Amino acid sequence: MRKIAAEQVEAALVESRAGGDFDKTVHGLRRRCKKIRGLLRLVRPNFPHFDEENAAFGNAADALSAARDAAVILETFVALEKQGALQAVSAETTERLRRELEENARRVASAQDRAALLIGFGDAMVAAQQRIERWTVKGRGFALLAPGLGNTYARLRKRMKAAERTGHDEAFHDWRKDAKGHWFHVGLFEDCAPDRLGARRDQCDTMGEYLGDHHNLAVLTERLTALAGPLDESLAKVIDERKAVLAGKAFALGRQLTVESPAELVARFEKFWKLLPKDT
Repeated sequence: MRKIAAEQVEAALVESRAGGDFDKTVHGLRRRCKKIRGLLRLVRPNFPHFDEENAAFGNAADALSAARDAAVILETFVALEKQGALQAVSAETTERLRRELEENARRVASAQDRAALLIGFGDAMVAAQQRIERWTVKGRGFALLAPGLGNTYARLRKRMKAAERTGHDEAFHDWRKDAKGHWFHVGLFEDCAPDRLGARRDQCDTMGEYLGDHHNLAVLTERLTALAGPLDESLAKVIDERKAVLAGKAFALGRQLTVESPAELVARFEKFWKLLPKDT
């Protein structure tokens, strides 16, 4: 656990200091933090310092979120244009809304000291390096991992059902969080059975992408409403239709990925775990 976390933190430090495209760098750094938090959830029941460490990496990622979110929303709108999805929306409305989002992205960028944000993130990672060396867990072998693996998978199933039952954007976003968590857990186990678990990891990643695009459209609606008032009726219809398509794809894949009970999935992963060479 310490080795994996240390590798992610070291990679984040290198990326934060490398320069280059700011938005891509921030996206990568936030993804590193999500992977570490996924690792922590795998051992959560047996890791006494889960709460403070989960909060520390969450706060480090959140400090960068405003810098990335405004750009993502603009990218989402532009993608709808390029895909021809806004043909039913008047050219005047499309142009006006794109300008609003572009101006918002510029305002957010100009209000931030990007160099200072990356330095602050780096400081947080350096502090984390020192703490990681002292991390301890309770238990050994698969028994250390089984509760966290099962709990995350159980939440994934529960939140998928909540999204299907309510249709609320918040429920889809919650489902996405645990979809990403389970995706990372499967990736950690992949070496046990690469042919079986590699495919499951890819399918979880695809489901997470569907849910991520769904979330971006939901946030786009909120941002446009805040910037320009109630959505044009034709645009609102386009966004709702796109979300429905993405939801349908996510549910179709999610139902296949969650046919097992949590106990059944944990038992299967334990069998995969036993396939590892003894010296791994």
